Amino acid sequence: MVSPDHSAMESALVVASNRGPVSFERDEQGKLVSRRGSGGLVTVLAGVLERDDATWVASAVTEGDREVAPRGRRLEGAAQRVRYVDVPAERYDGYYNGIANGILWFAHHYLWDVPRTPSFGEATEHDWTDYVEANRAFARALAPEAKQDPVFLIQDYHLTLVPRMLRELVPEARILHFSHTPFAGRTYLRTLPDDMRRSILRGMLGADVLGFQGRQWVENFLLSARELEDVHVDIRAHRAEVDGREVHVRSFPVAVGAHEIRQTALSDRTRRLRSSVQKIRGDRRLLLRVDRLEPSKNILRGFLAFELFLQKHPDWRGKVIFLALLSPSREEVPAYRDYSEDCRSTADRINAAFGKDGWTPIVVKVQEDYPYAVAAYAEYDAMLVNPVHDGMNLVAMEGPIANTRGGALILSRNAGAFGRLGRHAVAINPFDLSETAEAIRGSLEMPEEERIRRARGLQRSALAHTPATWLASQLRAIDEARPPRP
Repeated sequence: MVSPDHSAMESALVVASNRGPVSFERDEQGKLVSRRGSGGLVTVLAGVLERDDATWVASAVTEGDREVAPRGRRLEGAAQRVRYVDVPAERYDGYYNGIANGILWFAHHYLWDVPRTPSFGEATEHDWTDYVEANRAFARALAPEAKQDPVFLIQDYHLTLVPRMLRELVPEARILHFSHTPFAGRTYLRTLPDDMRRSILRGMLGADVLGFQGRQWVENFLLSARELEDVHVDIRAHRAEVDGREVHVRSFPVAVGAHEIRQTALSDRTRRLRSSVQKIRGDRRLLLRVDRLEPSKNILRGFLAFELFLQKHPDWRGKVIFLALLSPSREEVPAYRDYSEDCRSTADRINAAFGKDGWTPIVVKVQEDYPYAVAAYAEYDAMLVNPVHDGMNLVAMEGPIANTRGGALILSRNAGAFGRLGRHAVAINPFDLSETAEAIRGSLEMPEEERIRRARGLQRSALAHTPATWLASQLRAIDEARPPRP
C-alpha cells in the first residue's frame, strides 16, 4: 500500500456519522437555520472539529438537511463543512431502527432476554438490506472527498460496513473506525445471523485503525475476528492481517470538554435553572441521574434500588429527593417505548407508596435540556450512573466537573468511565439492587472530608484528558499504521 505524502496530524479530516453536528430547519421567516445536534458522539467531536479544516458527512434527518444535502454547507464561524447523505425514509427506518438500534445496540449492550428475544426472520433480512444500502450510500458520498487525501474518521455501529466499502472505492484511503459503544463478546455476537456477523467484522476490518473505548472491547473484537477465514489475528499485539493489509486495533477512551460545560454553567439561563433545582431539593439531599431514556442506562433498577433504600432506611424518608433527568430516545423502537413506560410507572408506584405532603421521592423530568442538566450537576449530593454496559458514559465525567457540593459518584463497574474514575467513585454491580441501595446510603452519609477528597479526585481524573488529546491519539495511530513518506 502506498505511503501517504503527509502525516495524519497535518491532514484534512472527514468525519462520517449517522448524526451530524447540526440539523437544518426553516424558521418562521422561511430562512434555513441550523440547530446543534445532540448526543454523546456530537458532544465529543464537535468541540474538536469546529476549529479544524474538516468535513462532516451525516444522515439527512430533516427536510432542511435534504435541501443542504446536494451541495453541503459551511458552518457559521467555523472552517468545518457539513454534508448529508439522503437515505430514503423507508430505507432509513430499516437501517436505523431495524438493525442499528433494534439489533446492534442490543447486542453490544447485552440487552436481550435471550429465552424470548431475538428471533430473526424475513423482516430482519429486509432491514439488513436497508442497512447495507445505507452504508453503501455513505461510502459513495465519502469517496469524492479522497481528492484532498484526508483521514476518514468513521463513527460507530451505524456505519460498520463503510470502511470496507470505502476501501473498495478508494484503495489508498486512510481510514479509522471508532466504536463509541461496547463491543459484544464473541459468544454473544454469535447471536446475530451469521452473514450479518461476518459482514460487520469484515466491514470494520476495511479500516487501517479500529478504535474502541476500552481494552475489553478491543479484545472482544479481536477474538471474534479470529474466527474469520483468511484473517490472521495477533491478540497480544492488537493487530489483524487481512487482504495483505495490517489493521491496528486500539483503545482510545473519549473525554469531555470542560470549557463547554463551564460556559454553560455560567449562562444566565443555567443560573435560573439552578435556582429551580434548589427549590425542588429544598433542605433535603439531592440524588441525581441524567440519562437517555433507554434500556442500557438501567434506569428501572436505579428506581428499584432507591425504593429498597427507602425500605431499609426509613429515617431517610422525606430527607432526600431523587431527581431523574431523562432524554427521550429512539421512541420508534417498541422495546424503548415499553421500557420508558415501565420506568415512569415504577416511579409513580414508588411515589404513591412512600410520598407524603410536601415530599415526592422521585421527580422525573423527560426533556432534552442540556443547561438544565448542567444546573442539576452543580447541585447534587450524590449522582447515580449505573448502566448495565456502557462504552464510556460522559455523564460520569460531566457531573464531577460541574458539581459544587463535593458530590459523590455511584458508578457501575460496567461503564467504560469506571477505568478512569473508579478509584474515586462508589463502585456498584449494576444488577445488584442491595449493593446499589447501600451505595446510595453510603454516599449520602459519607463524611465530608472523604466526600471532598473523592470529588477532587473525580474532577482531576475527568479533566486529565480532553477531546483534542483523544483525537490526536487516533491520528498518531493512523501514522503508525500508515507512516508518511520521509
